[in-house]
Amino acid sequence: MKLLSIVVCCYNSQDYMAHAIESLLRGGEKVEIIIIDDGSKDKTPQIADDFQSRYPSIIKVVHQPNGGHGAGVQAGIREATGQFFKVVDSDDWVDDEAYQRMLKEIEEKGDKVDLFVNDYTYYHGNDKGSTIGFADKFPKDKIVTWKEVRRLRLSQNLLIHSCMFRAQILKDSDLHIPVHTFYEDDYCVYAPLRNVKTVCYVPVSLYCYFVGRAGQSVQKDVAIRRYKDYLKVAMACIKEYNIYDYKKDKYLFRILYHELRIFITLGYVHTQMNKSKEARADLKAFQKEFKEVNPRLYKRIRYHSLVSPLVLPGFIGRFNAKFSYSVSHLFVPFN
Repeated sequence: MKLLSIVVCCYNSQDYMAHAIESLLRGGEKVEIIIIDDGSKDKTPQIADDFQSRYPSIIKVVHQPNGGHGAGVQAGIREATGQFFKVVDSDDWVDDEAYQRMLKEIEEKGDKVDLFVNDYTYYHGNDKGSTIGFADKFPKDKIVTWKEVRRLRLSQNLLIHSCMFRAQILKDSDLHIPVHTFYEDDYCVYAPLRNVKTVCYVPVSLYCYFVGRAGQSVQKDVAIRRYKDYLKVAMACIKEYNIYDYKKDKYLFRILYHELRIFITLGYVHTQMNKSKEARADLKAFQKEFKEVNPRLYKRIRYHSLVSPLVLPGFIGRFNAKFSYSVSHLFVPFN
């Protein structure tokens, strides 16, 4: 069995996908690289097939009709045969030193770990990068349960960039990842967390996230325009399971609530920043459905969290959303 299956979702990625794949090839025969060609119209399919022909024991290519990033990740989980599973976007890459360290960690600890957590770094062009770390919250290099994890800050939510799940956890979680939807990676992390019993934080910045390419989902104008996707993913997370079913394990509940609260808050922020009548109507509909699906959680989020000032009517709510976005950008340089 391969130590690690890595899915690279590609859609019209001809100009940059080679960099991502070449960074992953340094894992050699210990890894399986699954390239998903998501209905590309450029030379992406040919580039993917060429890599497969050169590295047939490492690279597997899946050509499929366009379904968005979520459909690519779903296909990757289905095809994965490795012990652990990682998603790397086609315009990003991994740090080689951290990569080799993680392969060693899987060899030594993988049988006892459900989720590895790492730091990750945002790069804007050729700058030195800004790293999001977890060293103050997780015990370093130790296999622990959620009980040993300290309460995360709002800038420290677990993203797909920081997580490496045991592949079987993902397969057993029966994920229904939203298709043709941005920001579905939040669901990909949140949905399987309930099945994670053991965690190991390795303090290396593995994932290198490039920010600045036109049209990226994290760009402010794109995020505001695609506010419906935030609401869609937030609702998918709310419906996935009732987190109060896990209330007996207060430490697991704490991490589930932390993640869910952030996703929902992002939905409110970007919807309010859209300013349109349609967005206001969509937010109202979201709140109605949220209250129907899980009234207990709705009350807690609506009245006892950061969401409270964001749902105020008119200018005040929109101002609060814009202010929240500006403050969050000071701590997380996501665009």
